[in-house]
Amino acid sequence: MTAANRLMIDMTNFFADAVGESGVEASEVEALSPRLEGLRERLQGWRAGKEPSFFHLPFEPEHLETVYEWGQEITAGFEQLLVLGMGGSSLGGEMLVHCLGGSEEFSDVLFIDNVDPVRIEETLEGVEWSDTMVLAISKSGNTAETLAQLLTLLPHMERAIGARAVKDHLLIITEDEGGGLAEVGRTLRAPMVPHPPVGGRYSVLSPVGLLPGYVAGVDVEGIIDGAASMAERCLSADIRENPAFWGGATQYLLAEQGKSLTVLMPYFERLNKVGSWFRQLWAESLGKLDAEGENRGLTPSRAIGATDQHSQLQLYLQGPADKQFTLFIADEMIYYGDRIPARFKDIPAVSPLAGHSVGELLAAEFMATRETLTRNGRPNRTIRMPALDAFTLGELIMLLEMETVVVAELLGVDPFDQPAVEEGKVLTREYLAQMEGQLSL
Repeated sequence: MTAANRLMIDMTNFFADAVGESGVEASEVEALSPRLEGLRERLQGWRAGKEPSFFHLPFEPEHLETVYEWGQEITAGFEQLLVLGMGGSSLGGEMLVHCLGGSEEFSDVLFIDNVDPVRIEETLEGVEWSDTMVLAISKSGNTAETLAQLLTLLPHMERAIGARAVKDHLLIITEDEGGGLAEVGRTLRAPMVPHPPVGGRYSVLSPVGLLPGYVAGVDVEGIIDGAASMAERCLSADIRENPAFWGGATQYLLAEQGKSLTVLMPYFERLNKVGSWFRQLWAESLGKLDAEGENRGLTPSRAIGATDQHSQLQLYLQGPADKQFTLFIADEMIYYGDRIPARFKDIPAVSPLAGHSVGELLAAEFMATRETLTRNGRPNRTIRMPALDAFTLGELIMLLEMETVVVAELLGVDPFDQPAVEEGKVLTREYLAQMEGQLSL
């Protein structure tokens, strides 16, 4: 893919020249470059495989080999893949499937990413177990919700296909061979794939995300190629030429000025799940105590254009000036949709629409929202895709992961742990022990 076809990131409206005092100065961003030199050097190590990290996943061919091996077996033998997992074990795969899946030549992919009993029951009612492969994913192997999901549906599988056949309809991805999920898998004699040594929220470029994507018909090699291309760009020593360093440093400065709410707003519904995946990535990586014990972090929010122009835009324009915006648009959208007939063009409200496609309307609304935000001094940037394809989605994934790490570096927090959530897990187990069949809230 040529440079002209790369993901295009327009940062103009993040800067003071466009939005006045609400923006930052380019010189301020450049001044942060020395603080990021250590990170850039560490990235060079990750690229060479010296330290396990998401950054070198696109350069490890064994992950694609695993995806092809299991993906071909699943698509050849099953009509449906049912994915069990929480957080990063599910969100990355859901994003790939929602954005680019749906090929009739491949299998349907369903996700259970919660323990809502009604939703689980409704999902199980539509499952034909003889044609279904179950993929259970947990990095630690001890995720209570994932274990509950699997053990809840296990009796359904055994009744439908027989206990001995379960092992042929179950695949497990986990890192810890001593974890509960691995123990269940060994008991059932189910095959297991090792989870890569990266956190779940950074695992989409591994079999965790790529396998569900492949089964749904996603061009996983294109995803990897795009991610690798962006990773190479993120090694540049020139901060202006380094998309993630320039973007992450600018977002950090805006947050330091009080704009710590990050709104992702795609004008393409297929990109909606990018917002769900990004929320975990941004929130769980950045919301930490720093070395001085100060609460740090930026809060992610997602919207969808043009729907949320009718629900949130008023707040964005005249509410608290505590937000920065990333708008997404795919150039191909302008060519989609039927033309609006001129039959009612004499009606004033219809006249501007007549002869245009709904894709053109969506593009016009995107441009209007961007200009309105700018006129009202609301910092915003635009990420443009020539088309929503595997390569550009791979670029976007690596960009957002790398920007997260850059912001964490400047905040002085570790983007790869989540110490605060452990307390809730401990309390959950304690409350379960207290219930003994009696629910008391």
